[in-house]
Amino acid sequence: MRKKSNDRSSWPDFILIPLTLVISLILYAAPSRIPTGPHVSLLLPLITLFIWSVRTPTLTPPWLIFLTGVAQDLLSGGPMGVWALAYLVAFSIGRPRQIEGGIEFMTVLGRFLLVGAIALGVAALAGAAAVGAPTGITALITDGVLTIILFPVFAWVFARRKERTSFF
Repeated sequence: MRKKSNDRSSWPDFILIPLTLVISLILYAAPSRIPTGPHVSLLLPLITLFIWSVRTPTLTPPWLIFLTGVAQDLLSGGPMGVWALAYLVAFSIGRPRQIEGGIEFMTVLGRFLLVGAIALGVAALAGAAAVGAPTGITALITDGVLTIILFPVFAWVFARRKERTSFF
């Protein structure tokens, strides 16, 4: 007899959530400069937090979101607290709720667009306030657009993994 989805163990998530967050932070910090081009960063920590918030919102509490933002601030070399504040505000306003059964992809994409837009807006405002002057927003917009364009790929990979494994 198969276990119901509500009876599944959450111990793999306790391992996978921190592991995927650390990997996404490392990949975020990895150099990605195109020769004679701009510095481009995919906001993988935002994608990872969002996907885990959809999957298991109880295992992605505000303190984990805050710590991920602080780690991203440390790795980016920018003012401290910018990404931590941006993630906390974005997830407190647009945090997805866990949905039993199937989740419509367009609903998830719409939520991600909301959370991403809020996070980028708060990061731009907090960064400008921390520096004391308007900052160059072009790089932030480029990173945000790239993140939004590539989000469906990560969401699809996560959904495929969920279908193939018994503990997801």
